[in-house]
Amino acid sequence: MTLEELETLLDSCKNGNRLSQKRLYQQFFSLGMSVSMRYAHNREEAEEMCQDGFVKAFSKIKDCVGVSSFKGWLRQIFVRSAIDYYRKYCKSQPILDGLEQAEGVFTESATALDNISIDEKLRLVQALPPACRIAFNLYAVEGFTTTEIAESLHIAEGTVRSNLAKARLKLQVMIQTAEKINATAI
Repeated sequence: MTLEELETLLDSCKNGNRLSQKRLYQQFFSLGMSVSMRYAHNREEAEEMCQDGFVKAFSKIKDCVGVSSFKGWLRQIFVRSAIDYYRKYCKSQPILDGLEQAEGVFTESATALDNISIDEKLRLVQALPPACRIAFNLYAVEGFTTTEIAESLHIAEGTVRSNLAKARLKLQVMIQTAEKINATAI
């Protein structure tokens, strides 16, 4: 889609044209799902986050200025939808038990991560508990600081740091386990 076509489509969406909204949805659904899948535990959660993101995008589309920045604007809406989903459905779930004894078990190496497919990396991140998953994604993927994450999630900064540490340890253990399985399969 060219910038001119996108501009025409956005103008039509700003005027409430349902067919244009459907076309925009179809054009950017994969973006919404790719962002949402990183934050969701499964595809159903991701679809719900994505749908919420589009609802928010269409309600705020008049705020979007500039066709060239639309994709980034929309991506941020999907990230915020994931944060809202976490606050609404996942915040009260337990974070992770028993991870303290895993500390120092595995030191991550570039070769370990190189041997894992992108789909497997996504599955590993999705396997994290909700609090750890959202903190990890906001920090490692979106580039938020711990202070920004704490403000976004309405939690203490120390809690964010704890969730990041737990996410890292849990990922290290999962990577180590995957390496062992791959080594025994050879």
